[in-house]
Amino acid sequence: MMSKKMLSLFNDDHEKLREMCLHIRNGLRTGVATERIRHYVDWASKNFLIPHIQKEEKFLTQQTKNTRIKRAMANHRRIIRLLTCSCEDLKVLNLLEEELEVHINFEENIVYKEIEENSNSKKDNATFGTTKGFYCQWNDPFWEE
Repeated sequence: MMSKKMLSLFNDDHEKLREMCLHIRNGLRTGVATERIRHYVDWASKNFLIPHIQKEEKFLTQQTKNTRIKRAMANHRRIIRLLTCSCEDLKVLNLLEEELEVHINFEENIVYKEIEENSNSKKDNATFGTTKGFYCQWNDPFWEE
């Protein structure tokens, strides 16, 4: 079924997003300047996170609406608000990393499993891909310090 293939691609994306969370966490833990981490987050969001959310929402809107899908969409809005927040970087980075990690787990463990189990879910009309070699494109691997 097309949904399983789509969910597999989104799970691949989620692995990259978990790496992003880990990089933020490591940078904050080791005292890397928040400006460097924020610069990375802005780049990663523009080039990967926002496109991922857009693809995922296009897919989710094709599914039968329920409270879990609505919650996933609300989580996306919260994550985007954090990305555009003018609050102090340290606070935003901590909240973003935590919110994104919790959201990924929610989608994979609840939303995606429910879609897989729903044998009459609507067929996907769109084609989505993952971003290969994403992190090797970033030139300031502060998380390795």
